[in-house]
Amino acid sequence: MLKRNKRSKTRRLKVILIGIILITNVIAQAQTLSLEQCIDTALIYNRNIKLSQQDVNIASEKNKELKGNLLPKLNGMTDYRYYTDLPYQLMPAAAFGGPEGTYKEVQFGVPQSLNANLQLTVPLYNPTALSAIKTTRVANELSEIQKVKTDEDVVLEVSNAYYNAQILLNQLAFLDSNIINTNKLLQTTTLLHQQQIAKGTDVDRLKLQLDQVSNQRSTVFSQQQQVLNALKFLMGKPISDPIEVLISEKSIVEANSQSQITTDVLLINKKIAFNYSELRGLKNSRLPSLGAYGVYGTTGFGNTGSNSFFNFHPIGYVGAQLSIPLFSGTVTRHKILQKNIEIEKTNIQKELVTEKSKLDLINAEMQYTLANQNIATVDNQIKLAQKIYDNTVLQNQQGMANITDLLMADNALREAQQNYVVALVNLRKAELEYKRVTGNLISIKN
Repeated sequence: MLKRNKRSKTRRLKVILIGIILITNVIAQAQTLSLEQCIDTALIYNRNIKLSQQDVNIASEKNKELKGNLLPKLNGMTDYRYYTDLPYQLMPAAAFGGPEGTYKEVQFGVPQSLNANLQLTVPLYNPTALSAIKTTRVANELSEIQKVKTDEDVVLEVSNAYYNAQILLNQLAFLDSNIINTNKLLQTTTLLHQQQIAKGTDVDRLKLQLDQVSNQRSTVFSQQQQVLNALKFLMGKPISDPIEVLISEKSIVEANSQSQITTDVLLINKKIAFNYSELRGLKNSRLPSLGAYGVYGTTGFGNTGSNSFFNFHPIGYVGAQLSIPLFSGTVTRHKILQKNIEIEKTNIQKELVTEKSKLDLINAEMQYTLANQNIATVDNQIKLAQKIYDNTVLQNQQGMANITDLLMADNALREAQQNYVVALVNLRKAELEYKRVTGNLISIKN
């Protein structure tokens, strides 16, 4: 019975050690990246950022398109007509010796006519087009700020994924240490049990604890792989590429980091400027527009039949056109009223964003200070719990502590480790939030 238990214990130990060795080999082959490297890669290859850049490009081209409306336009026009029935005109009968006050139907022209002209149109003053150009320029600036906002969102997502992977890696390190310690205790207790010094229940309790820790490690390792896959997706890397994160890095918050205008505030300010630009465009649509044009070409007239001919004659003229909007059915008036309401609404949103930014900054400073204090406290707790565990192991070897005391010390150590992981999560969240509310998120460097 003892031999069978020993063989079972040996097989379990081999499986655990082989798993640790395989995982270690995978980590050794994987590329270990810092947070800065992950962020730099994501800012280049992340698909959301690429889509946001396309929006910037579209806005830029739209501005260039509207600028083109102010350039001269040259068009070529050709018109061929064959009259099956020539048009009639009424001529005074007196012109042909007839009575006054009467008219005679007369057909003028020839059956065939051909016009080939070049028309040059030059806009001299078009307030609607000028306003549209200014509006698209503001829209282009708005899309650029939105691009920065997308960059910050990606940085936030990458940082969260990286820190989650880092925290799970710390958990794995704790669990690996616990597996090794528990296995040593199991071996020692098994030998004592064979010598009838320890109880069989003590061996079973350690086996149960080893199985629990091993299962917990498998779960945490699976979670870390899922987080790494999410990190690779955010970076725009193939899921098949093996990567690893550093187990620890320095704080991303600088002590002298100064608060800057956040992209949320910049975005709402630019939206207000965009609304005012659209409002000016609506008002300018009531103004007249002036344009000049010129036409030069040739007109051909011809006849068919026995006396067929086709003769061309030059034609050219210049002119100016003034367009004055007089009444639009109150459509423009209501559009202006709608835009004024929209501007008022955006100003209220600006007040909300500004006040929320102030509140977020105060809360972020408090959370970051508290998280720093907690991480220092739990770090000391881990050291103390480790010291108590090591002393209890020595006392157990000397027969001064039983297996219950040892398990209690081990549980206290694992609880301290879990508290450290929780404190590390809170610290990383507080760091990222502080960077976000101070407008320094995009400049994260490690």
